[in-house]
Amino acid sequence: MPDMIGFIKSRARIIYRFIRKIEKSLNLKIAVSIAERIEKSPNSVKAFCIFQKRKFIPENIIWEALSYLNDKRSPSYDTITKNKFNIRSEEIRFLVKIRESLSSPSPILLLELEEFIKYYRDKKKKLKNESEFRRLLIALITKKLTAKEAYDAFYKAELIDSITFQQVLRVLHKAAVEGEREVFDDLKKRYFQQITPAASVKLLYWEGRLKDESVVNFQTIVKQFCLLDKTLSREYKKYLLSLFEIIPEEKNMLDYQIKKNKLAKIKEQVEKAVLNGDRFSFVRLNDGEGYGFPNTLPCAFDMERQELHWWGEVLPPALRNKIQEDFRRSLFEHALVGIPSVFRFINELSINRDYSIFNNALLCRLFTICHGYLKAYDARAYITEGQINLYLFDREYIAKLARLAQRVIFISGAKREYLQPVFDDIPHATYIELPTHRLLKTEKFSYTEAMQPLPYVYENYLEQIRELAGPGVVFFISAGFIGKIFAAEVAKNGGVALDVGQTLINIVANHVDA
Repeated sequence: MPDMIGFIKSRARIIYRFIRKIEKSLNLKIAVSIAERIEKSPNSVKAFCIFQKRKFIPENIIWEALSYLNDKRSPSYDTITKNKFNIRSEEIRFLVKIRESLSSPSPILLLELEEFIKYYRDKKKKLKNESEFRRLLIALITKKLTAKEAYDAFYKAELIDSITFQQVLRVLHKAAVEGEREVFDDLKKRYFQQITPAASVKLLYWEGRLKDESVVNFQTIVKQFCLLDKTLSREYKKYLLSLFEIIPEEKNMLDYQIKKNKLAKIKEQVEKAVLNGDRFSFVRLNDGEGYGFPNTLPCAFDMERQELHWWGEVLPPALRNKIQEDFRRSLFEHALVGIPSVFRFINELSINRDYSIFNNALLCRLFTICHGYLKAYDARAYITEGQINLYLFDREYIAKLARLAQRVIFISGAKREYLQPVFDDIPHATYIELPTHRLLKTEKFSYTEAMQPLPYVYENYLEQIRELAGPGVVFFISAGFIGKIFAAEVAKNGGVALDVGQTLINIVANHVDA
């Protein structure tokens, strides 16, 4: 009899999961249909409000429709969520605010985070999108807080037992970056039984950041990554390993995170160029810059998605081709180039799933830029890691370089009125305001007065750069893909170009007035 009861319960669970799967599939179809009708409507806000009022459309489908528009980088999502009063559901308003906080460069206010945590704790049994709310809240805590703060917040939100090992790894990564040895060791010990071969490679790299640099060797990390029984490791060996091996040893700065003296050498190189009035350009090429190398690999790089993400619209083919060509020509002007290294692929490696460049868009973009750039690499530039700006530049170091320069130019999507007070001790600075990134348009400090996105007007800025650049003139550039073209123009005209990227926006966002 107990066997029969167990059998019935097992079959019931299978039937329940099957029904839930069908229900989710039907809900998604309805949500996509609603989203497409909103997008095609001449007034997307009005169309959204009409669907909200229909009693037979539940909140979870409304949220799925909004999420679909967001994933498509549809301007309709921005239009609807710009004014929260358009959204009737309190739960969806919270979800939108959490998503905005995730995408914003500004730090999360502790009071706002407390509000999110309290709402989730009090309402979680009644939430129509509970799993999505939980997922976004965990992502927000992991992204915006320090490792120690995140650990405490998970307990406060009663989420400590809901965190996956993948999320634990994110906190461990953050602890390694922040030098939080105690948090790192405690978490590693707590979850030791769940450490897989893939996770052990991650921990090997991260421990290299915390320990004495003689303990962990770069080549050992590469070898261990390549030995993993993962498609990503095999693809790295097939498409990229031999290309990375052509980088001359004296030009290879990829391992600066575990060889601290290399970061000092990079700083010395930058400071020397500024002080001596040499021409010099440093740029970072990350996943988005794969846009400059269409069809370099068999995986598909989605050009239109990237344009919508950056500029809010799909470019005419002729303009797209011109920008891509200008970008490729610019690459030979740079003296120091950051690209995704094996460290980036280790960070992106999933411990649960076997992702490939053919089923993961981010991995495809990362491989595309590495392959495209290294195929054209002429062994003249120093090569470092693509996200080095996060460790190389802060407000103090930018100010130090500015003091060494004869003149300073900031090129970014930040308004002068917000950027200038941040660097009020740099009197000889000029501020060039650019049409901002689509995701930053809602930020108080962003320059939003431009009539057209940057691709349509970037050549006007090139003229300004030619007039301003020269020996002893330093340009701090935060301009995305097109910023690499700007940096090359600075170097061609004798100046120093430093692609500080998102770091500059983060500095402004963290300033009290912004």
